[in-house]
Amino acid sequence: MAISQDILLFFAKFIEKELGIIYVEANYFQLEHRLRDISTQLGFGSIDELYQKARVGITGSMKSLLLDLATNNETSFFRDASIFKALSSHIIPELTKDAFKSVINVWSAASSSGQEIYSIAMEIEELRKTGIKIPMIRYLASDVSDTILKRAQKGLYSQIEIQRGLPAKLMIEYFSKTPEDQWQVKSHLQSMMNFKKINLLEEWGDIGKFDVIFIRNVLIYQNVENKKKVIENIYQRLNPMGYLILGAAESLFGVSDRFKQIAVDKAIIYQRD
Repeated sequence: MAISQDILLFFAKFIEKELGIIYVEANYFQLEHRLRDISTQLGFGSIDELYQKARVGITGSMKSLLLDLATNNETSFFRDASIFKALSSHIIPELTKDAFKSVINVWSAASSSGQEIYSIAMEIEELRKTGIKIPMIRYLASDVSDTILKRAQKGLYSQIEIQRGLPAKLMIEYFSKTPEDQWQVKSHLQSMMNFKKINLLEEWGDIGKFDVIFIRNVLIYQNVENKKKVIENIYQRLNPMGYLILGAAESLFGVSDRFKQIAVDKAIIYQRD
């Protein structure tokens, strides 16, 4: 049975209000598919039953599932390799020029299931092996989804996930195979991480300031007003001369002129004044 546009619009408006993620009518088929999954998980016989319950109030497990399934958690290790090369060839060497700098703070602001923050850490640890003097690194990984954040914190990946972008050398160095044929992040890497639930459209709390912020493939789903809000907050959280990393399809054009754009080989990165 076809779902009315009014029902889909109701849920689309809720997701946009909570996360800023915009579902246009052309993508309603995707939203409908996800709503069917939620209805099944919550024991409702149809999306219409889910809608009737949601009209009373969206709280608890219903809210959690809606926000989990609304986000795009497509990710892989070392996604867009040029960014990680820029991290080791330019960003970290520049930050370590300050001989008095004792800590470098790095934030993965949409960490999904953890591949990004672990990739960042592996890239830096491999750079450390070359002899460059790198101070202690503090890592923060955040996401709006409790479920996906717990996955990232656990650091456990399937064979398919581990093969997506992760070189065999690094897999052996930083992961251990479990009896269930999964791959567990080794404790020396996992212990470096801090995880926190953060909705980028709400207050971020006392998370401190950072030298590098990765916020990739987030702005592309936001309207201009939300993009400006998030980037201004990012600017305030970056230390002077700190670096901002966006997704390959994203830019600050029409959003902010407070950052210097830098080309490092095939990567585009941004630096705060």
